[in-house]
Amino acid sequence: MRAANPGGAPQPLPSPIPPQVTSHPARDVDARVASFPRTSTRELAIDGVAIVAVSAWLCAAASNLLLMTVCVPLVLGLRVAAYARWGRGRLRVEVAFLTLCTLLGAFNDWNSVVNHRVYDYTVPVYFPELTTIPIWMLLFWGLILRFFVTLGTWEGLGGTAPTNETRLGPWRSRSPWLKVLVQLALVLVTRQAIYQTTADPIGSWVPFLLAGALYVVLFGLTRVERKLALVVLVVGPLVEVLYIQVGGLHHYKLGWLGGVPVWIALWWVLAVMVWRDLGQRVWGWLASTGTSARPHRAERRAGRRGKSDGGEWSRMTTRS
Repeated sequence: MRAANPGGAPQPLPSPIPPQVTSHPARDVDARVASFPRTSTRELAIDGVAIVAVSAWLCAAASNLLLMTVCVPLVLGLRVAAYARWGRGRLRVEVAFLTLCTLLGAFNDWNSVVNHRVYDYTVPVYFPELTTIPIWMLLFWGLILRFFVTLGTWEGLGGTAPTNETRLGPWRSRSPWLKVLVQLALVLVTRQAIYQTTADPIGSWVPFLLAGALYVVLFGLTRVERKLALVVLVVGPLVEVLYIQVGGLHHYKLGWLGGVPVWIALWWVLAVMVWRDLGQRVWGWLASTGTSARPHRAERRAGRRGKSDGGEWSRMTTRS
């Protein structure tokens, strides 16, 4: 279609799909993913405080079922309220994404503990005949997964949108679907491997080491990803040591590193790299749906200020 132009030849209407955004000459970035808001230091602080608060309660009173059952949902609610006040993204998209993080983390926890006994929780639960996983822990997983995406996109770390490039020697592909499928395959293969080799002192961690090496070969690591991987490799196991030794939260087989097995340290790095990429893609997809039809409250306030100053404010959308 063409729009009428009173001053000359008709001009084409703008495409509803924005052009592909490129942050590197050899690596294409999906436009929807590029719309993911970079995480501000304030937003990182919101998620960081939520994680620290639950972790402190966990280490001090993980055996107090009533306290933990009340505190974790409270922290979750306060975190959402803080994001509604100070977050730069749209609240509806954020709530949908946080809900997805919770469901994904809860399912992985349930599958690992109940179906495959990869590890066991050692704290009280309300329905031990149904599951040994405390309900509050399932909610905590939502905060954990959201925090990893927050950290991976933090502007202070130089967070950038994930790229679509997959490579093997001279061969290159910029298909986002190929990269997503390969990443999911790495996760599925390593999860299936640990279900079979939990008690194997060698076989339990070798698949994760190989998967991590393959990830680097196929996708490479940006400067931001190298920083993130180093942080996760060091901090992740240390936090789990606190949860195990101080909070008495759970128990692993072959817990050589203060109760933490070697494979879990490698798994954290691989999982965070994959989730940083996939999480932004999921957020971009949510933002492109009707979930974000209304502007965020901060945008509405900015609009009212703009109108009061005589300026024009156009409603922002994240549809791509």
